Amino acid sequence: MIVIASDHAGFKKKEKIKNWLEKQNAQFFDAGPEIFDAGDSYVSFAKKAIDFFTANCDVENDRLILICGSGIGMSIVANRNTKIRAVVALSKKQAVQARQHNNCNCLCIGARNTSFLRMKVIIKAFLKVDFLGGKYLDRVNSI
Repeated sequence: MIVIASDHAGFKKKEKIKNWLEKQNAQFFDAGPEIFDAGDSYVSFAKKAIDFFTANCDVENDRLILICGSGIGMSIVANRNTKIRAVVALSKKQAVQARQHNNCNCLCIGARNTSFLRMKVIIKAFLKVDFLGGKYLDRVNSI
């Protein structure tokens, strides 16, 4: 399961990502927003997505994708929850390393600094790559 949410800055790209995920036959839940509202807050949609994710998903195997203007605001909110390990990834390599080395379960993306094509590459890598475990497990457990 993938849980996805955005704020107003990420709304259009979230909708495009949803269409792309549907074509991939991926199972996902859209935590909002349902309509564009220039006055909305990344905080409320990040919290809604995180609450749904932690209550209804397997936090070790399912994934959370949060999209705001820079990705940073969503990541700050996400990382306040002890069950979430969020990364702002600007490249495929960062997404891969976040999964392999940090067992990140939440990908935050900046809609204002990431093209839709690059988002697809980053998301595909984030969803496909597994955690390496071993010495990395010890590090994650020590957080």
